[in-house]
Amino acid sequence: MAILLLWTWVSGCATLSPGPRRENFAPLFIYSEDEEREGKAIDILGPFFTYRKDRGEEHLAFRPLFYRKTEPPQYTLLDYLYPLGRYKRTDREVESYLMPLYSTRRDLTQKEAEKKERGFLLAFWGETDKGESYGGFFPIYGNLKKRFGRDEMNFFLWPIYSDSRDGESKTYTFLWPILSYSKGGGREGFKIWPLGGYDRKEKDYDKTFFLWPIFHFEKRHLYTDHPTEINMVWPLYVSSVSSKRVQKSVIWPLFTYAYDEDDHYTQWDFPWPFIQWAKGDDKSIFRIFPVYGHKHWEERDRGYILWPIYWYVHEEDDQYKEVLDRYLLLSKDQTRVWKNEGKNERRLRIWPLFYYRQEKEGGAYLYWPCLIPLDFEGFERNWVPVLSLYDYRRNPQGASESKFLWGFYVHRQDAFREFYELSFFFTYYKAEDVSYFSLLKGLLEYRALGPKRALRVLYSPWPVEWANPLASQETIAEPKDLMEIRTLASEE
Repeated sequence: MAILLLWTWVSGCATLSPGPRRENFAPLFIYSEDEEREGKAIDILGPFFTYRKDRGEEHLAFRPLFYRKTEPPQYTLLDYLYPLGRYKRTDREVESYLMPLYSTRRDLTQKEAEKKERGFLLAFWGETDKGESYGGFFPIYGNLKKRFGRDEMNFFLWPIYSDSRDGESKTYTFLWPILSYSKGGGREGFKIWPLGGYDRKEKDYDKTFFLWPIFHFEKRHLYTDHPTEINMVWPLYVSSVSSKRVQKSVIWPLFTYAYDEDDHYTQWDFPWPFIQWAKGDDKSIFRIFPVYGHKHWEERDRGYILWPIYWYVHEEDDQYKEVLDRYLLLSKDQTRVWKNEGKNERRLRIWPLFYYRQEKEGGAYLYWPCLIPLDFEGFERNWVPVLSLYDYRRNPQGASESKFLWGFYVHRQDAFREFYELSFFFTYYKAEDVSYFSLLKGLLEYRALGPKRALRVLYSPWPVEWANPLASQETIAEPKDLMEIRTLASEE
C-alpha cells in the first residue's frame, strides 16, 4: 500500500484525469480540489479528521471531539465535546458554554449599554445594561441585579440570610424558606413556614395560608372589575371563582369542573388525567388516557393513540404556515408548509434505519443508519458522519452527492457531468464532451476529450495519445436545451 501511494503521487503529473486533482484512498484518506470555489478538502480515517476550505468558509473537525467552522468576516462556530461545549460568535453576539462548568453570553449590538453575564462552577459575575456590577460565590455571599425578576438580590451563607428588592418593596428571609417578612411599596407580609403567613399588596392581592399547603385563601386582581377569590383545603377541595370564570376541584387534581364565560368553555376531569372532556368556542378536548386523546385549541390540534407509542401535532393559519408532526416511538414525520411562498419542508426519521430531510429551498439530505434519534445541526456535524454508513445530499440546483462507507464509494451528478469512484480501485467520469475511467489509479487509464484519445498503462508517465477521425467530424454545436441549462446555472 505504501509503495502504491508513493508511486501514485510521483506519477500524478501524468494522470489523464480531466478534472481537478483528487486522490481517494478511502477510508485512509481523501484529498480533493475544487477549482470553481478555489477550495480543497482532506478527510483522514473517514470522517474522524476533516479539513475543508474555499473562498466562502473553512471547516476543521476531529470528530466527535472537536468541530470548527468560520465564515468571513465575523462568523465563528466551535463545538467541543458536543453537546457539552460550544463557542459561537456572530456580528450580533458571542456565546460560550461548557456544561455544567461555565457559560457566558455577550450582546454585541449594545455597545454603550452592554449586559454581561459570566459563571464558573459556583462563582458568578456580570454587569447590568446600565453598567452596574454584581457577583458572588454561592452559597457564601452574593449580590445580583436585574436577575430572576427582581431589581436586586443579596445572600449570605444561604439559606441563613437573603433579601430581595422589587421596586420599593423589600423582602428579608432567614433560614429560607422558614422565616420572612416584606414591607414597602404598598406591600406587607410575614410568614413562618409551614405554620402560617400572609402577603398583602394594596389594590393587587391578599394571600393567607395555614399549615401549608393545606389551608390557603387568596384574592387576586383586586385592581380589575373581575377579581378572583381562591379558597383551598388541599387536596380535598379547591375553588377559584370570579365573575367571569369558575373552577372547582375535589381531591385535586382528579375531579375538576371549570367554566369560562368569555369563550363559553366548559371542562370536566373525572378523574384527571384518565378521562377529560371539554367544549368551548373553537376549543374541545376528549381524552381516555392512555388509549386515545385529542385536543383542538383554536388553530392547533394534538392527540395520541396508545400514548407514548403514537402522537401528533397539527397547526395551521389562513395565510402563512401549516405544521404537521407525527411521532411513532423514536420515529417521526414532520412537515412544514409556507403557503404564501409555495415552499415546504419535510423531516422523516425511521429509527434506527434512516433519516431524510427535504429542505425548504429545494435541497435534500438522507443518511442511514440513524442511531441518534435527535434532529439538531450539532449532532449532524459531530456524530452523524461517524455513525452513518451512507449519506446523500442534493442542493437546490439539482447537483447531488452520494457516499458509502465514509467515501469508499462516491457518486456525484449535476446537469453537465457524472462521476463514480470506488476508493483507489475505480474512477469513472462523464461530461458532455469528455469521458474518463481509471483502474487502480493508473494501472489502466483512458480519456476521450472531443476527438482526442489517450491511454495510460502500468502507471507509465508517458501516456499514448491519438485522434479519432470519426469524432472530429461530429457537430460541436450545443443542443438548445443544454444551452439553456448552462445559462441558468451561470445566472444562479
